[in-house]
Amino acid sequence: MNFSKIQQNHWKQVKEIYMEAFPKRERKPFHSIYHSVQKGKAAIFTALEENTVLGFIMAIPYENMVMVDYLAVSSKIRSKGTGSFLIQEICRHFSGRKIVLLIERLDPCAENHEQRIARRKFYVKNGFSSSDIFIDGASGEMEILNYGSKVSPEEYLRLQQYALGRLFFRLSGIRIKETFPAF
Repeated sequence: MNFSKIQQNHWKQVKEIYMEAFPKRERKPFHSIYHSVQKGKAAIFTALEENTVLGFIMAIPYENMVMVDYLAVSSKIRSKGTGSFLIQEICRHFSGRKIVLLIERLDPCAENHEQRIARRKFYVKNGFSSSDIFIDGASGEMEILNYGSKVSPEEYLRLQQYALGRLFFRLSGIRIKETFPAF
């Protein structure tokens, strides 16, 4: 398996994986993702085998931080280590920076509670830990996980504002819900 920045001839495969992996409410318009990558605001890296995209990861670097915005693996090959490969490679690629991502907050009443637990275990297994920061936004209550040094609430909000742009950041309604001191 190879890890590399997206090549022009891989966009169609990335879009197919993106559309199958994320529910509509979690997807940005694909043309805006393409535009962000072309402008250098975001980067997409792929896991490839023989010119076939197995999965991808989208990262948004800003200051001393990197936000993992999307991580998806083709439904044809899930649970074979591709997701771990991608997350480990992105952590290596951006070593020395605070790497953050959002996951749905654990909630025993949620319809997808087991999926949320599995997703959290996946990231913890790959070296992520809780930042002890939770946010509310259009996608609901989310927990911020980080790799490396912990991000502060203020840093995270700056990163989100950069990622979304000022207008969409305001429209997103993202706000810090609660923070817990680290022990």
